Amino acid sequence: MTTRRQMITLPVAAAAVTAIHAPAALAQKRPVLKVGLGPQQPTQADTRRVWEPLYRRVCDEVGLELDLTVANDWAGIAVALANQQIDVAQMGPWGYVLAKQKGEAQAIAMLLIEGRDYYKAIVVARPGLDLKRFPEDAQGLSMQMLDVGSTSGWLVPTHFLRSRGINPKSFFGRYAEGASAAAAQMATVGGQVDLATGWDTHRNTMIRNGQIKPDANRVVWESEPLPNEPVVVRRGFDPELAKRLQRAFAGLPKDYAAKMMPWPYSGFVPVGHEPYAKLEIMGREVGVLKG
Repeated sequence: MTTRRQMITLPVAAAAVTAIHAPAALAQKRPVLKVGLGPQQPTQADTRRVWEPLYRRVCDEVGLELDLTVANDWAGIAVALANQQIDVAQMGPWGYVLAKQKGEAQAIAMLLIEGRDYYKAIVVARPGLDLKRFPEDAQGLSMQMLDVGSTSGWLVPTHFLRSRGINPKSFFGRYAEGASAAAAQMATVGGQVDLATGWDTHRNTMIRNGQIKPDANRVVWESEPLPNEPVVVRRGFDPELAKRLQRAFAGLPKDYAAKMMPWPYSGFVPVGHEPYAKLEIMGREVGVLKG
């Protein structure tokens, strides 16, 4: 049975971010930039702890005050951006595609992972599971997917299975979606489920942080390379301010990025929509996107 997701509710932005025109002598309050982050780290607290200093530096560089919110699922952050409840989001690639279709969001920067511009979706199996081929040997097993706003935890594995004529909801003996990435990993480690989706960077981070052991579960499938997470601005965002933010992200010194960004992230590069176009195709082929 598919589990229900709980969507986040973010406060509606009171006003759009505007450029500063008043002289410094007037000591006016700086405009506020409302930033939303997806659940990129194992917990919401971890996400805030590792990303807030970097976003505060970027805001300081362009003369803005930071108002940071961490979402509890990927779909929620996409909805918040599309509804202009936030100005900027660091989000999953699929969430960006959804926000672009619903609200004309625009990608301005892409995160790098140890200098790379890609990562991979994975499926992991509980320890001791005798599974030689995926998905051929997985029929009747239990599967835990992430929320439907997740690139690697829902869109990509769903597209992969359907491209092979497999309906995940009927193929697996027990199918659920809506788990956080950390909970899905731990469910396989503890043997509550046979299989779970996720992404390589997140699992490697949990291993590095001592939250799971390398052999606590086993990767049985990985996708082709996928474009890394983008930083995205909402519809109607000041184009000149978007360019200034783009330059601020791309211009972060390498030594600062290495010190302040969570492993294995190493910086940002400017980006447009092109790397994410293949996810739009997947979205249409699974029936989520129209047109």
